Amino acid sequence: MAFDVHRSATMDMIDERDDTKIWVIAAGALAGALAGYVLMTSRGRRVFGDAIETLDEFAATCARFSQAVGRAHVAASDSWHAVVGAVTPTRSR
Repeated sequence: MAFDVHRSATMDMIDERDDTKIWVIAAGALAGALAGYVLMTSRGRRVFGDAIETLDEFAATCARFSQAVGRAHVAASDSWHAVVGAVTPTRSR
């Protein structure tokens, strides 16, 4: 045969036509297109900057909420210990 084509393992994997592999390739292509849009266009960079700003605000809000939950936990724990200490009689020896 005049054209001897050597098949590689990669070609064999692609030729299997497994649905999951096709979806992975499609998802990778979509991610690449999105990254290209974000990095190559001024509108994409603006949208990316807005998204980063929104995520920063969300992270700050989550941190404040976590701190509030921690303070509420300490207050509830202190209150519980005060109630238990007031209700439980102390024993003298």
